[in-house]
Amino acid sequence: MSTRICSRCGAPRELDDNYCRRCGRQLTVELPAITQSRLPARSQPIPPSLVGSVAVLALGTGIEWLARRLAGSAARAAGRALVGQDRQVSPAGPPQPPPVETTEELVYLRRVRLRR
Repeated sequence: MSTRICSRCGAPRELDDNYCRRCGRQLTVELPAITQSRLPARSQPIPPSLVGSVAVLALGTGIEWLARRLAGSAARAAGRALVGQDRQVSPAGPPQPPPVETTEELVYLRRVRLRR
């Protein structure tokens, strides 16, 4: 293994050390640079059938999203219309308010004194 030195205190360090063992300084990691020759070369272009398939899939997904959105809006509007029919004025006269429900409660309070 090759050893190097810390730039702060001059202590020897290993290549795979992240921190100096003497002063604790964070050491930089030296990675090899990637050059154009190391990158994988594209031997073949993307087939047109694959491009077309991805385009059809994206278009279908967009149409389905739009249909669900419109169907949800239509369902909410239909629900509001149905609820609104219940509240419409009947021929007998103005709508009557819903009956008021009352609840009676009886609460007992007891005071207890503790003497010590």
